[in-house]
Amino acid sequence: MVRNIQILGAGECGLPLAHRLLRAGRQVTLVAARDADAVSNGSVTSTQVKFPRTLDLEAAAGLDHWGGLAPEIRGIRLATVFDGQRVLGWTGRFSRPAQSVDQRTVFARWLTDYVDDGGDLEIADPQTAEVDRRATGYDLTVITRASGELAACFAADPGWPAPGRPARRLAVLYLEGVTPDPDDLGTYVSLPGMGEVISYPGLTGAPGHERRCEMLLIEALPGGPLDVFDAHDSPSERLRRAVRLLESYLPGDLAERYRAAELTDAGATAVGAVQPAVRRPVGTLPSGRPVLGGGDAVCRMDPGGAQGANNAAHCAAVYAAAILASPDGPFHRSWMESAATPWLTGTAHHAARWTAAVLDPPAEMQQLMLAAQYDPALADAFAETFARPADMVRFITARNVDAAPLG
Repeated sequence: MVRNIQILGAGECGLPLAHRLLRAGRQVTLVAARDADAVSNGSVTSTQVKFPRTLDLEAAAGLDHWGGLAPEIRGIRLATVFDGQRVLGWTGRFSRPAQSVDQRTVFARWLTDYVDDGGDLEIADPQTAEVDRRATGYDLTVITRASGELAACFAADPGWPAPGRPARRLAVLYLEGVTPDPDDLGTYVSLPGMGEVISYPGLTGAPGHERRCEMLLIEALPGGPLDVFDAHDSPSERLRRAVRLLESYLPGDLAERYRAAELTDAGATAVGAVQPAVRRPVGTLPSGRPVLGGGDAVCRMDPGGAQGANNAAHCAAVYAAAILASPDGPFHRSWMESAATPWLTGTAHHAARWTAAVLDPPAEMQQLMLAAQYDPALADAFAETFARPADMVRFITARNVDAAPLG
């Protein structure tokens, strides 16, 4: 008996997709590696900033539980620092505020709501052969998280370079006791030759017990001075290392904000790296059966560009619309290609280009960043590009940095 739609992965793509389909009356099975309690009591895995268009998508799907609770991120305080001194700095405002909520909080609430609404949830982490076997019982299988053998079912997109290694080594810490930015801005500090330090306010805590925190992301060039974190370090040792780095390399007024910092909980740190990848959206299982890929399974990016959660949310919305527009299928390979194209061309590819450019700015972007410190409107427009990465081409192809500011 065909059981309709199966979604593998309960993250920023899989969960909203499952909710949208369930609320539209479709029969859907969500396969998650952990239940809500395990997610809530686990460790952080990354950072996330959600920009207004993503927040609007969540509101439209009835998933915006933190709109009035999460602190607003009103823009970016950007600095380039050499030897502890700012050599470039400006502030750019978003047209509408962004927000960040701990993914443990978000996913635990969304999983609970999904089950309460009658959704079919299976706790499993199936390997490729099992995914292949299970897929025979569904009209459509959507894979939103994949690694190793399962990821290899999705061919690399030949139009994108395949980096040999991650661009950065990452350390994530969720903190209490950090002095808030006086203007509700996020901080983006570029340390040339070393990496970046990114920080912004957010919300953490089990659903119903949320509280404010500061989310700190240290992006280290592999082998450089910021690359000091080890997977075997205790959380407290990671905090000590992070505070020492901030004191050593940031201007004193920025480092001072973190001197009283403490971890929000025992699971408030993570270290590792992200291998960027852009894959074709239709995978082929060993049996030859096609499956639709979405979110990180198709477009995986370093978190330094703040695009991952937004990209995944847009994928969920696009895929839900395509599925609901084809109630009787058939969900064959050409349908999958067609369903994925609007997301890839409208969001994912722009986000991937933007992330790569932020981590390694081309000359044109560097010139615009320099010009922005003398032009508040240009600084605002540059900040807005984080929220609208498709506008990046307007910066990259700019010929005259003294031209009229981008709107």
